Amino acid sequence: MSANATVPGATGGPTFAEDSVLLYWGVSGLQGYMYFTRYNDKLWVRAVAATMLILDFVSVALICQSMYYYMLPHFGSFAPLSAVTKELSIECLIAAVITFISQMYFAYQLYMVKSPGITAAVMNSLVILFGIIGLGGAVGCVGMMFLYPHSIFMNRNHVFAILAGIAKGFGAAADIVATIAMCMFLKSAETGMKRTSGMLKSLMHLVINRGILVTVAQILLLITFFATAGHLYWLAVHINTTKLYVNTFFGMLNARTSLQERFATGHMSMSGETTVNTLRLAAPMSPKREKMGELDTQDYAMSAIRVTTSSTVADI
Repeated sequence: MSANATVPGATGGPTFAEDSVLLYWGVSGLQGYMYFTRYNDKLWVRAVAATMLILDFVSVALICQSMYYYMLPHFGSFAPLSAVTKELSIECLIAAVITFISQMYFAYQLYMVKSPGITAAVMNSLVILFGIIGLGGAVGCVGMMFLYPHSIFMNRNHVFAILAGIAKGFGAAADIVATIAMCMFLKSAETGMKRTSGMLKSLMHLVINRGILVTVAQILLLITFFATAGHLYWLAVHINTTKLYVNTFFGMLNARTSLQERFATGHMSMSGETTVNTLRLAAPMSPKREKMGELDTQDYAMSAIRVTTSSTVADI
């Protein structure tokens, strides 16, 4: 059977796959548009964001093409489900890369926290290690999908199942550790100052919501994959998990605007083509008060939210 088969009697115009790509990619596209038109981050951050957006578009296109092949040209027949398409196999690889990029960017944020002590270093190392193991398991899954396309949906290959468990299990572990680590820092930076405490709580809510969403998705994918081995429920969860990683990635980046507007007491200044938002959380403190561990104030650009204490620095 050809993946390019058409429905008898179909007329010209936009195909099912093309329409679905535009509709399904809409949220990510809007988030990307908001980010690139509002922020002037470092070049490598913008490159990562652009890569995520492109990979997400390709992922959606491959999913739609595969769903078209399974559901429309052979409607009513289960024969196509005997093998996984190459498009879907490639999409699984792209999904693994998207997940890894999102986790490593979160690890970078943890590194920028510069929280002292061995605990912070260990937790950040665990996030990176778990993310790499998860990526390795996912790459192994894709390899099995190309080698044994007829042993993925039906009569599942045991090696494929083990590798999938490793990929999803360690992926969930990386997200859990990253969320706990970031919340520990934000909690340790609490002060008695109303404005800064409010900002820290808002940041913590963002981090927790992101962590809960992606972790629950990974665990649900793991459960449906093994508990319903004779069905394809896990495939629907897999598709939406990839979208969650993309949307939470851009959601964290775009949330800076609302936080800045909510807690700002500063001014806007223009310099050439670069817009800098100078915000002050409170009046600068004396060195004596800094030594007491109270929150110091810093100007920060739109590329980050900077929280500084006498012992920690965070660029969120």
